[in-house]
Amino acid sequence: MKNYKSLILGLFLTGAILTACGNQKEDAKTDDSAKTETTETTEADTSNEEATTEDSKEEENTETENADEIKGVSKENNIVVDKENKTVTIYTTFNGKFLTESTRHLVVSESGKFGDKPVFISYVSPADFHQALLDIGAEAGNNMTPENAEETTSEGSHLDITAYWAGNEDGKNVNEIVKDSNGKDLDIRFTGNLDRSNEFKTGCISCLDSCTVGITSNANYPLGSVEKTKIVEYSIDKDNAPEDGTPIALVYSIRD
Repeated sequence: MKNYKSLILGLFLTGAILTACGNQKEDAKTDDSAKTETTETTEADTSNEEATTEDSKEEENTETENADEIKGVSKENNIVVDKENKTVTIYTTFNGKFLTESTRHLVVSESGKFGDKPVFISYVSPADFHQALLDIGAEAGNNMTPENAEETTSEGSHLDITAYWAGNEDGKNVNEIVKDSNGKDLDIRFTGNLDRSNEFKTGCISCLDSCTVGITSNANYPLGSVEKTKIVEYSIDKDNAPEDGTPIALVYSIRD
């Protein structure tokens, strides 16, 4: 009898232990499921937040780019060629230091050696600008050489330059902004100079005296007239100029 009771008691205890273990395993599974669900939810929320942040950044970048666009050009889309109207429009920014200093550099690409020297900092390459002028029918003079530079002046198609910026949607002729100390209007010509431009990599788009490297330049004076012989000096009309860093579209057109 004692053995029988002991057997019954043993079976009862074994069942109790197995039941308790089973409950612990179920609890553990429940906890693991809860943790997994929480982790998945957190990861999903994080992914949604990251996607929202990326979308916001893209919208912000687009708004910034559009804010800088003027006359169809921007820093990224920095040149527009209009063959029908024979114009080339380039994106630039105004260099305010020349409100108080003089320079012989009107427009220079920021990637060139002289990228910090112009009144207008451009983002188009001289080679692309040269090709754009050819595309609208302008003819390059290609008459300037290192040997004749101080005795001759630029030839080539005569170009007008008009500047546009926010608040100046009607445009200003470059002669309203840049002033010659002798009272002359700029005589900008498609000088050419592509080979020397590629060789020297100065970035020169438009120079204020005749030049052997600049794609366009001023035929009023031979090379050296600003910095060497100093027969002319250039200044900025503050009343007609924008603030430092202002995005500006410069439109080059062939003079009829």
